[in-house]
Amino acid sequence: MMSELRIVAGVSALALVVGVVLWGRWQEQRQQRLARDLIPTSVHDPLLDGASEVTVREEPKLGGNPASSDQGSVIPAQAPDLRFEYDVVLRGNFTGNDVRQAIHQSRLMTQGLRWIGQHQGQWVDVTTQGAMSFEQCHALLPLVSRAGRISEARLTLFADEMRALASHLGATIEPGEMAQAVERAQQLDRFCEQVDIIVGINVHFSSIKSPLGSRLLKYLTQEGMILGEDGGCHARAADGQDHFTLIRQDGAPFLPLNLDHEPINAVTLLLEVVRVPDPVTVFREMFAVAERLALVLEGDVVDDQGERLGVRQCGTIEKQLAQVMGTLEVQGIPPGSALARRFFS
Repeated sequence: MMSELRIVAGVSALALVVGVVLWGRWQEQRQQRLARDLIPTSVHDPLLDGASEVTVREEPKLGGNPASSDQGSVIPAQAPDLRFEYDVVLRGNFTGNDVRQAIHQSRLMTQGLRWIGQHQGQWVDVTTQGAMSFEQCHALLPLVSRAGRISEARLTLFADEMRALASHLGATIEPGEMAQAVERAQQLDRFCEQVDIIVGINVHFSSIKSPLGSRLLKYLTQEGMILGEDGGCHARAADGQDHFTLIRQDGAPFLPLNLDHEPINAVTLLLEVVRVPDPVTVFREMFAVAERLALVLEGDVVDDQGERLGVRQCGTIEKQLAQVMGTLEVQGIPPGSALARRFFS
């Protein structure tokens, strides 16, 4: 139970590591939480939609009459986990397409939902199962995300939305206990403040040797990094998940129009610790890229105070990253897992 959360004391010491930029994403979004509790973002605004598993933001793909998927392709799903999710159960007799159509008609405002049911003893994603019939469907809402923890007001709104959706299905709903969910969300939020950490490594170039953006991007391409639509360069795993990201230290994006004539004075490589399977190994890879980048383009790998960052400091960081990994494992959230990526989204 989340009331038994155990947080390794050494985790908080990460904020003191010399030579890297460490901060909690939770802290950056504190001022936005109350507004999100009271005014939830519409899932139909393409500018504000966040990544999530099978959410209504994919509504444009549904069309007016959703097509049935091949029932031979059963997509497995993770079972409900009430430590991390709030569960509203829909009971009736409906197909996957019925649920998709009801989602379309209800115009839900709640994001990040999972819609799962059981088929032949296996948990499946209901919204991908076309004409497959279900008597029960679980609508699962994360208790926390980087947007903040869930509030009782949001849970009440969610339950009301589920009642409206159930009316389209001719179904009934069984909402979970809200007070317990709110308490778990508060405990999870405190836990996440401790472990949701980003590690940054800086590479500085002298004013007279600063490389043009085009030269820098050419080298990063040789390192296997890809320029993303967000204006940052991404090192990705075979499954497409980010390992780490390289951005300009001034926060400006890499723009194709400016690459040939704009020198780059400094860059920062960033690792989201909880979202990669082996943060220690990925950190070593990131530091190696920073070292090679500095060697080839005549820069320096430095800490936030401009001091040289070397192997000794990185060894200390690796030990503390291992502590974070252990803490996540104890709480049943393996770093880099689908649960971790959904949880810290």
